[in-house]
Amino acid sequence: MKSKKIIALGLVAAMTIAMVTGCGGKKSESSNKTVTSQSEADEMVIGMNSDIIACDPAFAYDNNTNAVVDQITEGLLAYDQDNKLVSKLAKSWEQVDDVTYKYEIRDDVKFSDGTQMTADDVVFSLNRIKDPSVASYLNWMYANVDSIEKTGDWEVTVKLSTPDALWQYVPATTAGHVISQKFYEENKDDFGKPGTGIIGTGPYKFDSWTKDSEIVLSENENYWDKDNNAENAAKTLDYKIITEGTTLVSALQSGQVDLTMGLPTDQIPVIKKNDSLTITESDSFGTDYIAFNTQKAPFDDVNVRKAIYYALDRNQILDNITNGTVSEASASLINEALCTFNENDWKEYLKNVPDYEYNMEKAKEYLAKSSVPDGFECSIVCNQTATQNAEALLLQTALKELNITLNINKVTEDERVSIFMGGDGRNYDMIFCLWFSDFPDPAGNLNSVYPSTAGEEGGANAAVYNNSDVDTWLTEELASSDSTERTELMQKILDKVTDDVPYLVLDHPKVIMVTNSKVVEPKFSAEYQFNLFFKDFNLNK
Repeated sequence: MKSKKIIALGLVAAMTIAMVTGCGGKKSESSNKTVTSQSEADEMVIGMNSDIIACDPAFAYDNNTNAVVDQITEGLLAYDQDNKLVSKLAKSWEQVDDVTYKYEIRDDVKFSDGTQMTADDVVFSLNRIKDPSVASYLNWMYANVDSIEKTGDWEVTVKLSTPDALWQYVPATTAGHVISQKFYEENKDDFGKPGTGIIGTGPYKFDSWTKDSEIVLSENENYWDKDNNAENAAKTLDYKIITEGTTLVSALQSGQVDLTMGLPTDQIPVIKKNDSLTITESDSFGTDYIAFNTQKAPFDDVNVRKAIYYALDRNQILDNITNGTVSEASASLINEALCTFNENDWKEYLKNVPDYEYNMEKAKEYLAKSSVPDGFECSIVCNQTATQNAEALLLQTALKELNITLNINKVTEDERVSIFMGGDGRNYDMIFCLWFSDFPDPAGNLNSVYPSTAGEEGGANAAVYNNSDVDTWLTEELASSDSTERTELMQKILDKVTDDVPYLVLDHPKVIMVTNSKVVEPKFSAEYQFNLFFKDFNLNK
């Protein structure tokens, strides 16, 4: 994922007590929330920790923006709860050859204003994301696309310039979402902004957006796929934007917020003590890790990197810092959630992948044969969250036994993101990182954080790792349409990078949702970024 997650860490919210509805109503037996009308019973209040970027799929590349846009616009394809591709606005699709994909577009879909969606809208929408002048955050997904054309009344053909195994997933992301061409052209200057919004085909439509305060969506009465909505789906979605984290817990406990995601880890124990709140979790496609700057001494020495890896007791992170919000990781950035094909081969591989389990004696042995056997001084960049600070202190303490003095450079999250993407000229020694694959495919990670070209500014190769064999294998893997060949190539890459250790893998964060008793049967998966559909959630009314 490019600068995305990175940009926002989750759908987190908080609200003040002043947001409580007026007195005079009665309490619902299924919720702590005071219900004053049927319309309120049909409403789901969702908390977010920041405002959205735009109400526009071209800029829907962070968790908050996607949580809104995914309800209004839809893609040609979608992901099901098993992270498999399924039909959406395209009722069928076919890979004709290595570079040609055909999509048969549904002829029974209307936009929320009642106008017909056509193949022309599809071609326009995809080409808009591809257009560099739009500056879409997802433009990079079209790097290998040569053309997007209407090839029949209800047929759209995409031709790639080179084979790309990851293209198959793009139409299921916001890069494949369809907007009304007519509405866009009539509102081009203000499209996606608070006063104008957007017209899409999704189950909800844009009502209002008050910057840094609230976004309201209402039921789309022209929705084409109503039969697949939950029986008691919300008719109104009310997104409250509050930035103070601790107030979130009070709002959830009082029933003023019905749902939120991405809670700060130190708040999880508080939530668990409240019987009226439910925590639902899923594995994610994410990895928390530390990048070593492999182009800067002494981290250009693999022995130094291995010494630090062995010196850190990662079990302490699981046991004492993250409060059950992460799962254990090996030295691989790949977890089982990403293994959506050749699953048995992948599970066997991951079960046997080498690791660097805590072993101070080994750490001392590797440092002794390094270029700096007597130790050295260095620094690590982290944000100001309690989790990263605690992990940095844990590493700082561990490295003292190796006579390594670790200085902790605390920066804001925006600054950390900029440094992660090379904004400081790659002058750091080490940096905390978080990466989520955009696709349910191991290549979604590998082809982002390991290519040597991604070490340049704007790239996600924070280790500035450079290996010609790995670059070659990455290119060959992307060009292959054979899943077995792809699996073999990716495992060869993992064997190499696991030995080179450009990254110290910490854990795999979970996707965590907290709901009150008004929300039942929440459905989401590891690919929640693009398939968090609130139409699938039932409400107790």
